[in-house]
Amino acid sequence: MNIAFGHSNMDMDCLGSLLLVKKLFPDFRLVKSNQIHPAARKLYNLYREYFDFLSPAELEQEHIEEIIIVDTCVFSRVKEYFNHIKHSDPLIRIIDHHNLEECDILGARAEGRPFGANVTYLGKLAMGRGLSLLPEEATIALAGLYADTGRLIYENVRREDFEAAAYLLDMGASLKLVKSFLESIIEDDQILVLNQLFLVVKTRIIQGHAVLVSLLELEDNINGLNAVVEKVMDVENPDAYFAFFAIPKRRTVLLIARSQKAKIDLHALLQRYGGGGHQAAASVKITNRSGGDFFDEFLAYLEASLKPATRAQDIMTRRVLTIRENMTLMEASRFLEEIDHTGAPVLDSRGAVSGFLSLRDIMKGRRASQMHAPVKAYMTRNVVTSDGAITMREVERLFYKHHISHIPIINPRGELLGIVTHGDYLAYKKHQAASPP
Repeated sequence: MNIAFGHSNMDMDCLGSLLLVKKLFPDFRLVKSNQIHPAARKLYNLYREYFDFLSPAELEQEHIEEIIIVDTCVFSRVKEYFNHIKHSDPLIRIIDHHNLEECDILGARAEGRPFGANVTYLGKLAMGRGLSLLPEEATIALAGLYADTGRLIYENVRREDFEAAAYLLDMGASLKLVKSFLESIIEDDQILVLNQLFLVVKTRIIQGHAVLVSLLELEDNINGLNAVVEKVMDVENPDAYFAFFAIPKRRTVLLIARSQKAKIDLHALLQRYGGGGHQAAASVKITNRSGGDFFDEFLAYLEASLKPATRAQDIMTRRVLTIRENMTLMEASRFLEEIDHTGAPVLDSRGAVSGFLSLRDIMKGRRASQMHAPVKAYMTRNVVTSDGAITMREVERLFYKHHISHIPIINPRGELLGIVTHGDYLAYKKHQAASPP
């Protein structure tokens, strides 16, 4: 017998990957984990007949020749299956979109690409073979792709994720059904926890990052905490969120984390405690610890481990073309035309920033027939400046608060060190989005 399975606590990407394995390799039987992730249960319950799963216990009397493992390459996450595989020495093939260098399944041959979803890699294989899917099958796969890519907006999304999504839509995937599977805050317990989190959540600045943290005690574990954490993340929009759920009677702490920054790699951070997941989404279960103790320990670990946030001085344009305040408007107009700029900082006789001159300011002088007047008579004096230590979040806030497209960066004496423009900021954001997870 040839079999295929995914990680324990199967999520939507895992289920979608297994569905595509069944289409790509029809001689393989699928095996179901004893746990289905709460967010994926609705999907599984509606489409279980499309999987035709075996249970792990049914493997005990079988001779297994080949195994395909999807969406993980870590042995501890598939141990429940291997406990039932006896008297067999199967060939093992892994298809995973996580870091394959961390693979610890002995003798396995691993393949994959760091796409946003594991479904994407298998979807590309299906596209290459010209496979047709039923609309129901395409819907299952697309739900997995959307779930793991945050509906195609997470920073780990690649071009191939969009290509695979387009293929699944062409196969008849229902976006309406996919949306219903992803909207998973429906239980009373989830809504109660969501309301409690908004009361206790706090923002801490750690190495320049705006990090959201919360510690909440629960009577017992409840289903769907991941969806609750993601809802808080959507509303508060921090750089990262670390949600601690303590269950005192079980001496257990659950940590669910989400990140929007490549510099806050959750998978790497939580590995120290035996957790796992992605750069942008990871979790860990800690036993025999109190919530308060682990909370304090982990925050100290974050302080020591997080890479410093990018600051204005890291992205600013250092060679700034400037105007002197004693130049005439005519001279300044010709200068801006030569350098093809719409404006420039104005410096006084000491070299300090005293204003900013834009084409709009020059037009005011032209309409008043004052082109021979000094720049300082028409420049904007109330210039928003800052030092180089401000973070990208603060840069963004200044842009939108003051409706400006440039921030001169100065030293304590007011001397110009550089300038951050919309172009600098957008180039930074583009680089962040292209950074590998």
